[in-house]
Amino acid sequence: MSYSPGGALGWIRKRAEQVAQQLGAPYDRVVRAWLDEAAEYRWAVDGLTAGIPFVLRAVDGEGCTYAFVARPDVDVVRTVADTVRVPCGQGAAWRAE
Repeated sequence: MSYSPGGALGWIRKRAEQVAQQLGAPYDRVVRAWLDEAAEYRWAVDGLTAGIPFVLRAVDGEGCTYAFVARPDVDVVRTVADTVRVPCGQGAAWRAE
């Protein structure tokens, strides 16, 4: 668990890199493309901040699917000023699975 979208996606990036190495070519293409694209990462962070779950999937040669998921653990409301508000007394948490 992480207390920020960036932290959750940072964990996913580390695990995705490990899985990409284990999958090898050509099955690592989807993961490597996401890892190499800064705009996609920023989009994922922005989505999590807005309360939208993030999912990255890769399939190996035997048809097994690897899914990396990050989702808000509490209801997060994005205000006009781009600040995150959560219910009083609760911290926002993002779970990477």
